[in-house]
Amino acid sequence: MTSPQLTDPREALIDELIALAPEEERLVVLDADVSRTSRTRRFRDAFPGRFYDVGVAEQNLFGIAAGLAATGRVPVAVTFAIFASLRAAEPIRTSICYPRFNVKIVGGYAGLSNGKDGATHQSLEDIAIMRSFANLVVMSPSDAVLTRKMARAAVRHTGPVYLRVEYENVPCVHAETMEFVIGRGYRLREGSDVTVAAYGLAVHRALAAADAATPEGISVEVLEFPTLKPLDTDLLCASIRKTGRLITVEDHSVIGGLGSAASDALLTPRVMTRFRALGVRDVYTESGSSESVREKYGVGRQGIIDAVRALARQR
Repeated sequence: MTSPQLTDPREALIDELIALAPEEERLVVLDADVSRTSRTRRFRDAFPGRFYDVGVAEQNLFGIAAGLAATGRVPVAVTFAIFASLRAAEPIRTSICYPRFNVKIVGGYAGLSNGKDGATHQSLEDIAIMRSFANLVVMSPSDAVLTRKMARAAVRHTGPVYLRVEYENVPCVHAETMEFVIGRGYRLREGSDVTVAAYGLAVHRALAAADAATPEGISVEVLEFPTLKPLDTDLLCASIRKTGRLITVEDHSVIGGLGSAASDALLTPRVMTRFRALGVRDVYTESGSSESVREKYGVGRQGIIDAVRALARQR
């Protein structure tokens, strides 16, 4: 059940890293001069000898992280998602993913959570880029509970991980007792007419759309895929075989994100379904509040409701 209390996933991430540090002496945190926004300065204050601020130098950030991993450390390298996935794509690919170094990449202010700064800071390509790198696990949490569990799982996992974090205060979808496993998807709501699949903060809007559709007699099944790679295709296909209709929704381009991953999964077992991918459609976005930008590009609450209604009417 969703908790009404608003929590910040980035604070949850740092809480968990601080809690993990005494248990995992190899853990170090690096930042690219965004420690005020990312909150990594809290880790710096708790463990000053295990924190490195490399300045506005994202390529160096991941080169240094790779070097630390080569010496046996477990580096968590934090910057904005747009800079990790684009400016530092080659160092991540060649210096981290290729040798399978044990680096945890945190991409903050992901998706449209940085609405006010416009296209230059709204990261809508990062999932597509990171999914294409071999050996890299790609994850994105929907709330503070999942963020903490993902952070712990990422540090415990041997190999490179990309953790996409959106910076907004949101209620908790998950109970503290939920069990997070890398590669597992979750059915948040049972339904029979339409499957809505989401990850990150889009999960909240998917649940709100399901609530809005219920009085209209539309039964919506809501799936969450906190791990984008590897994707839980078994859960996805089982749901679609039941509902026969799928909507994916994400704060990301329609190219290369969950919609593309779902399309690939559906082609393999030849699952027949009516399918619509909601995402930003091959344009550069505008500035505005995160919610207003989401509504403009069709991935807000109303956009999901409209898609559910339209797909449910198709026979």
